[in-house]
Amino acid sequence: MKSRRIKHIILLAALFLVFCFCRSCCNVLFVSYRESYTSPQGTNTIIVEYDHVCRPYVYKKTWFGKKHIWTYPGGGFMETVFFSVEWLSEDEVRMTYDDLDDEYDEEFIIMIP
Repeated sequence: MKSRRIKHIILLAALFLVFCFCRSCCNVLFVSYRESYTSPQGTNTIIVEYDHVCRPYVYKKTWFGKKHIWTYPGGGFMETVFFSVEWLSEDEVRMTYDDLDDEYDEEFIIMIP
C-alpha cells in the first residue's frame, strides 16, 4: 500500500515537471522579449511580450499566470523596436512607439479590466 502511494507521488511530480518544461519551451519558441511593469500604487502588473517580429502583446499578471488584454493591430517590424509604457492611472496605460524619423509614430491607450 505504501509503495503504491509513493508511485503515485512520483508520477504526479513527473507530470508536473513535464508541464513546467513544456511551458518554458513554449515561451522560448514564441516570445522574443518580455518586460514587466507595475502600476504606481502597485495594484496592477502588466507583462509586455514581443514576438519575433516585434509585435507587442499585453497581459495582466494574475495570481496564476497571465490574462491577455491587448494585441498590436498592425503587422510586424523589420527591425527590433520597443514601445514605451506610461501609466496614466491604475487601470490605464499608454503605449507609444517613437520612430526616429517621426514618420511612423504610434500611440495606444489600453484599459486594464
